[in-house]
Parts: sequence; structure tokens; C-alpha cells
Amino acid sequence: MRTVAARAGRRRRLTRTLAPVAALALLLAACGGDGEDAEETPDAQTGDPAEEEPQGADTEVPEGPEIAVASFNFPESTILAEIYGQAMEDAGYPVGRELDLGARELIFPELSGGNLDFLPEYLGSALVVGFGEEAPTDVDSGVEALRAAFEEDDVTVLEPAPAENANAFVTTAEFAEQNGVSSLADLQGTAITFAGPPECEERDTCLLGLTEGYGLDVEFESIQESAARLAALQAGDVDVILLFSTDPPLADESLVRLEDPDAIVPPENIVPVLRTEVVDAYGDDLVSLIDGISAQLTTEVLIDLNSRAAEGLAPNEIAGEWLQEQGLVG
Repeated sequence: MRTVAARAGRRRRLTRTLAPVAALALLLAACGGDGEDAEETPDAQTGDPAEEEPQGADTEVPEGPEIAVASFNFPESTILAEIYGQAMEDAGYPVGRELDLGARELIFPELSGGNLDFLPEYLGSALVVGFGEEAPTDVDSGVEALRAAFEEDDVTVLEPAPAENANAFVTTAEFAEQNGVSSLADLQGTAITFAGPPECEERDTCLLGLTEGYGLDVEFESIQESAARLAALQAGDVDVILLFSTDPPLADESLVRLEDPDAIVPPENIVPVLRTEVVDAYGDDLVSLIDGISAQLTTEVLIDLNSRAAEGLAPNEIAGEWLQEQGLVG
């Protein structure tokens, strides 16, 4: 990650550089030109429009800071950061990337400290893990609570996407049948081995939800990668694992997602958060652009994007292809 001083210097250089470039552009526009270029200029008397510019060729983006786009350290988060980042770049906004950084506990101090500007967040986890708040019971109340929580950090919470990626507690169909379980509550009285990423151990939406919420007898195995957790489950080394609800393997009929009747997993809609200074610098056009991207993101889209990642495509390639397919970039 860039140091604070390095990033601040980059922003200052960016500001100084944009001004003469903009001035040169205005000078060239004023001078006009001969031949075909001049003929494409709108007629001052009739007001006939010039040739339509490609989407994203926005010459009205005001001067402002570079937008440092961040992501957590798993593919879906990085793909989402690339989707928003590439869309902003296409529209003419200066974008930097600080991707695959780590868990929320590492990213939030950098976001509140002004070293990062933009993060595609997950609603419930942002509140519960990021701020220690109660898990929301619905999206609207969750967004309202997250806006209040971020206000002191000068971070603006934008509109949530329809897409949701929640924690999913998964076992094998064989284990579920042998033990007669279809929900987490059914595991009460049964000693289980549960595998999740390291940060799961201290979270109410994960291990603590199982032990303190449901009162389960759990032996925890820390396994970072979801593929390794799945392999351990299929080998019979663990009984239950944590996956995400948008992981492609959940479509496998040999796996069972256990129901969560006590709702320890809150709504986890994608919700972009953006430093308020960036909102102030660029205004409603940037907010509308981001909200427009969010509106196109559904849970089915996330599953498809994750499937492409499983095939070996890089996050930036996946994001670029999807934006082109949706006609969201020029």
C-alpha cells in the first residue's frame, strides 16, 4: 500500500497536472481547425449536435483527487472493485487501485484515515464487524445505521445493490442425511468440526454465532481459502464449512446449505462507500454513476462473475468483459 505521504504527493501532483492540461484543451477548442474536424463542430446558429461521443468520454468531469479504490482479499471483492473502478475511469475520473488488501479490520482504519477512498462493502458485516453494531434485520434499516456509523469518519454510504453475498454454512448431503439436519438449530447437541477463515473465529456472524447464538459444540479449524475448506469437507476432515452464498460450488447437489432460523447472518447486500471529500469534489454525477452500476448487480450476476474467476480469468478481465456486455462502458 502507498504510504500516506506518497499518496498525498500523488494527489497534489495530479491536481497540478490537470490544470494545465485542461487549459491546453480549452485553448485548442477555442482555436478550432480546418477541414473535417471543423465540420463536425455543432453549428452555433442551428444548435445541431456534433457527432455523439462514446459513452464515458465525459469532458465535464471537474478537477479533483485520485480515487483510491480498495478491495478485500478475495476474488469477488476484487472483481467488484474493478467493475466500479473501470466504470469511473471510463467516465473520466482518475482512479488508483489498492486491491486484495486483507480483512475489514485492516481496511477500515485506512478508509477512515483518508488513505483509501472507495470500497464495495457488505452491509451486515460492515455494521457488525466494522462497527460492533447490532445486525440489521432488513436492508433499509441497515443502510440507515451504516450511514450513521460512517458519518464521523467522513465516509458516504451510497445506494445498496440488489446483489447479496452472505455467509453460508455448508455441509455434505451425506452428513445432513445421516444426522437428520437441515438447519444450524438441528446441530444442537451434536459435536461438530467447523472450518472457516481466520477472522471467522471472533465474529458474531460466524463462529461466535454458532457457539453463542445457537449454543453449538464446535471445534474450529482455521482454513483461509474456500477451495481448501471445501476439500477438507469433501474429505471428511470437517463437518461444516463457511462458504459465501455466491460461491459456484453451492450449485453442487452433494452440498447442503444449512438454514439459519435465528438469523445470525444479516442482510449482506453490496453497498459502496466513498470518502465524502470525493463526493464533494465530483458531485452528483459520480454518485449517479456508481448507483447506476450498483443497480445492475444482482446475486445471479455475482455467481456468474465468481464462476469466471474459478475458470482462471483475472478480476480486471472479468470486470471489463461484464461492463462491455452490459453496455456500461464505451
